[in-house]
Amino acid sequence: MPARIRLLPACLWFLVLASPLLGAEGKCGLCHPQEQVLAKDSVHASEGIGCAGCHGGDPTTVDEAAAHGDGFQALTDRREIPRACATCHADQEMMRPYNLPVGQYALYQTSQHGKALARGDDRAAVCTDCHGLHEVRRADSPRSPVNIRNVGTTCGRCHGDRVLMERYGHDADVLADYEESVHGRAVSDGNLGAPTCINCHGVHGATPPGVGDLDKVCGNCHTQTRQAFLDGPHHEAMAAANLPECQSCHSNHAIERFGFADLRVLCSECHDEGSEAVGVGLEMQTLVVGAVSAIDRAEQLTVEAERVPLNVEDHLARLTEARTQITESLSLMHAVSVEPVDAVARRARSIGDEVHHELTVKMDRTNAYIGLAVFWFYLAVTLAILFVYKRRLARQRVSR
Repeated sequence: MPARIRLLPACLWFLVLASPLLGAEGKCGLCHPQEQVLAKDSVHASEGIGCAGCHGGDPTTVDEAAAHGDGFQALTDRREIPRACATCHADQEMMRPYNLPVGQYALYQTSQHGKALARGDDRAAVCTDCHGLHEVRRADSPRSPVNIRNVGTTCGRCHGDRVLMERYGHDADVLADYEESVHGRAVSDGNLGAPTCINCHGVHGATPPGVGDLDKVCGNCHTQTRQAFLDGPHHEAMAAANLPECQSCHSNHAIERFGFADLRVLCSECHDEGSEAVGVGLEMQTLVVGAVSAIDRAEQLTVEAERVPLNVEDHLARLTEARTQITESLSLMHAVSVEPVDAVARRARSIGDEVHHELTVKMDRTNAYIGLAVFWFYLAVTLAILFVYKRRLARQRVSR
């Protein structure tokens, strides 16, 4: 090795070996290697935003006093973080190229998290608790804590912490309840359109929905169900009693899918057995049960028809339509009125009955053809055997 290289000062060798930690902006990684490694894979680094973009100071020097000089902010105080993020994220000009909303800081201040932080509660969630600290990633990245698949776990880090939730008088089982709910299971099964915490509570303006707002929140997805609920008697009655609308029957986080078979139990929770209200529920239940039975009977016949074999594609398509009618009837039940449910259930039942009748006729005709073919086959075989036997007898007579 040349003597000139051997005599390089130790500090320069350190700079050479540490060069991978030096960001494009400067030398922060020499003293903060872990943070630099995390930051290099972040969405901020991909846009050329280095340490000084958030912390300020002078990133071009290794002198600590100079690096942490004018304009430097350590951001070790959690209460400073939302305002620091808003420096860019509330700036219309800076966010326009990314088509990102700029009102998130204002929304955060109206949220339960923001209000708690303003009261001096440093345990309240801030930007970095949800998005990450130095390793902030795009929301569509599978590794992002705010990716749809990860939102429940991210919220659950605080809302599943029993010690922390006891401090605020909140239930710490909400994450476990959600994961077992119809919504949570749908997300686990890969349905990225299913709701997570943020769909109901909001994102940066996270706040529990008010009692009178639940139907609006649920109605963002369940549009037809909400309209039926507003048209029915429960809407005004529950508002007058200050009861949470959808939650009263479906729960909040442990939401289960109820079917027509559950109507009697649900109605009886508030209404006496034998009451007119329970009677309406049972009548709707009877209508839908009859329609479903007709569809089930027709679907079983399609299986038999395929074995014949018969072409049942058209029949299956019509039965799918009938199933859709049944789903619609479940929404219409929220109006607590027999007439709309009856109309939809009758259509579904008529499809099932028609398909069953058509397949029965086809199968009877096909079976008749098959039976006739078998008859003529055996007749032909019998005649052939008789013919052969007759010729054999004739040969035997000639030979004698």
